[in-house]
Amino acid sequence: MDRPARDSYHTWMAPTPCTLLVSNPPHLEVDAQLAAPILGLTAADVRLKSKYGVPEVWLASPDHGSMEQAAQSLRQAGLNVVAVLGGDLAAVPAATPVRSFTFAERGLVARAESLTVELSYERPLVTVYCTQRGLGASEPRRSNPLTDGLRQRTSSVFMTRDSLVGFGGRSSMALGGGAERSGTATVAFCDLYTSQDGAVRRLSVIESEVDFSGLGELELSNRAANLAMFVAEVESRFKQAPVDRRLVNMAARSRTVVGTPSRHEPPRKGFSFATEALSSLLGSLSPDLAGISQFDLSSRLTYLTRR
Repeated sequence: MDRPARDSYHTWMAPTPCTLLVSNPPHLEVDAQLAAPILGLTAADVRLKSKYGVPEVWLASPDHGSMEQAAQSLRQAGLNVVAVLGGDLAAVPAATPVRSFTFAERGLVARAESLTVELSYERPLVTVYCTQRGLGASEPRRSNPLTDGLRQRTSSVFMTRDSLVGFGGRSSMALGGGAERSGTATVAFCDLYTSQDGAVRRLSVIESEVDFSGLGELELSNRAANLAMFVAEVESRFKQAPVDRRLVNMAARSRTVVGTPSRHEPPRKGFSFATEALSSLLGSLSPDLAGISQFDLSSRLTYLTRR
């Protein structure tokens, strides 16, 4: 996210150097007893954490060497982790919402409010696809009983189209339709991370904010289905942009008042989202990180595990 404007630098102070240990699921067979003292948790808590499929901060320290040692020990315990500099998390830019797009002959042309970006199909991308459990649609299955055995598809675009509309072109799924009819806001987006002149650029195709007519004949009547189609088209066209789907069907963790855990959720420990520890950590890295959403943070951490 961008730093404050120059005229507000007097209110901004550089953060203390810090190294974060970020989980990078899926994990291997976990030795919870070995990992527990490193994470400051019980073995049972470690097992619960290891089942969470979304990257999150597990440890943080100004001592980079100690974090590297902890990372090595956790890997020996079967846990996949990545050491990330706190400054790198603070440097991930805020999302630039894409308003319209075109899949041109040589690249994706993405149009935002104040700029147009063309991404060559040869350009490496980190692509993060996110949908929210219960409000948006999770990604459709790659196969569908209506089409299994009828057609052999090699393109992810056509496999996605088949699973969305079924054989013959009729819509067979109402992905996210209930939320659209009820006016409920959904969290569904595809973040495209790329590097240009040494700086990270983050373009975000947000289900509720983009014109999907750029899909052409692939466009469907449902916005959630169109986002899934966009993701499949990116995966099909770009040669170096595998889609990270760990945030698909992601469950939101509501912010709670410190000291009053929800009766429906287990107490949050360590740097789980909405804990005082995480809020303090993020605020110390950058004032811009202090109030970001769980989905925004998860997208940034996913990028940092894949860059």
